[in-house]
Amino acid sequence: MGGGELLFTFVNVMLMTLIIAALVLWRYRRAVLAGMQQSVGTPLPLPLPRPPAAPAPPAFTVDSALAWEGRLRRRIFAGTLAAAFVASLLLAVQYHAFEDLPFAPANLFLSAAVTSCVALPVYALLTATPLMRALWLGLLTLCGFGAATVVVSMLQRPFYGKAPSFDQLLNFVVFFQLAAAALWLPILLGAAIGIRRVRGVAPLAFATLLVFAIAPLLGVRLTQWLLGTRWSIDWVFSGPGIDAGIVVLALPVGLLSWWRLKSLARAYEAKRFSDAQLLAHSWWLLFVVGHAMTLVNAHPQTVSLLQIVGVSVVAYLIFPFLLGQMLRWSQRGSAPPAPRNLLLLRVFGDTRRTEALFKRIASRWQRFGPVTMIAAPDVVAGTVDPGDVLRYLTGDIDAGFITSQDDLTRRLAAMDVEPDRDGRFRINEFCCRDDTWRATVVALIERADAVVMDLRGFTVQRRGCEFELKELGARVSPSKVVLVVDKSTDRALVAQLAPAGREAMRVIEVQRRSGAQTDAAFVALLGAAA
Repeated sequence: MGGGELLFTFVNVMLMTLIIAALVLWRYRRAVLAGMQQSVGTPLPLPLPRPPAAPAPPAFTVDSALAWEGRLRRRIFAGTLAAAFVASLLLAVQYHAFEDLPFAPANLFLSAAVTSCVALPVYALLTATPLMRALWLGLLTLCGFGAATVVVSMLQRPFYGKAPSFDQLLNFVVFFQLAAAALWLPILLGAAIGIRRVRGVAPLAFATLLVFAIAPLLGVRLTQWLLGTRWSIDWVFSGPGIDAGIVVLALPVGLLSWWRLKSLARAYEAKRFSDAQLLAHSWWLLFVVGHAMTLVNAHPQTVSLLQIVGVSVVAYLIFPFLLGQMLRWSQRGSAPPAPRNLLLLRVFGDTRRTEALFKRIASRWQRFGPVTMIAAPDVVAGTVDPGDVLRYLTGDIDAGFITSQDDLTRRLAAMDVEPDRDGRFRINEFCCRDDTWRATVVALIERADAVVMDLRGFTVQRRGCEFELKELGARVSPSKVVLVVDKSTDRALVAQLAPAGREAMRVIEVQRRSGAQTDAAFVALLGAAA
């Protein structure tokens, strides 16, 4: 089994992952939309409005919450970098041993530092860091690694009986050269499964297809063995032919792939890992596979292959363990703010705008508490999880829809309000029929500690949020609500539906692609939740 064969198979898996993930997500969106348009017959009754409760004493201050978030971000960055570096150091030692390179500290550091760059997208994912901010941090980190390579190379010189010299400054350039040569393929493939539009499905498809890809590789070997035995050669030529091995393995490998998908879904439901950790593990797997294929190309012997695979498997398993330990370490120290439940309401229809708000506000809020929302095609990409995918693939997606008062009561009682192991809370999306969504929205409004309502695009022609606005005014304190508007919002209609009274709801203008305005809306939400 040569490196070229492995590379060909791996690229095929990545291409199929993109196709399958996009197809599953598209079909899942259609299934959710179809379910939303169905009716159960009689709308669920709405409870009578209760006067908004008096504001409770502040559970935290906005400044303290932001300071806690900043400290947590720094510790997560340090933790993910440390976890990636330790696992990368094992791969560096293996590479130097196979390539018969000197085990100089600078050489090992250089190789491990390049692979450790996987920590950058993992950190951005865990902290909901915007893309441009993450790219800037990535550039600074690369410069830091380059500078550290120069320092390590200078510090080791005296141990070899030589004095440091200015020509070692070129190691800064060498680091960037090695990084450019080694990282382009993992970055390209990682970006493919990390695209927000398919991120919820791609890791599952990748894990399942990677197992399924074993069939053609092992099938060819099995066919060769069958052709070498007298009792089976006639069956091969008279039956399936050169595809005999693949035919024999198709069912077992298919069952193994399905088992793998179900095991991931069960582990996710049991909170053994979060959606961010699953994607982080997939990214690390890309780096490990790229490393292994490089060595297999140069050392295709069977004994070498077993050693390469063995060490690579150990390195792959070490990273999730270390990452989990570092994430737990990052949460120690100062106590986090009291968890607060955020309800996200919006005008349906603009998927790109909703996804941007979801990424900058809802994903960031997962550090402060659970997020609830009504499921719809415009947020499927950001809320779909392994359990949702499994229910869809087994044809049981209707079981996730609220069709009665008992369903609503049970779903409210089963809301996930505990953080995952990485410290992030989960998103609770409620799939509703056409005549059950109003009762669901009312129940969520009464349970929310803060509400953000995206009214961009809200006009007389598109007044789908009219019901929610009226219920917010009748059921919660205006201090808990933040309304997001822009130039497309009919503000006169908003004022008509949500009169100011003694206290007005906070209105924040957020234009498309305005990070500063989105951050201001998030700070306003923290104040509302406090």
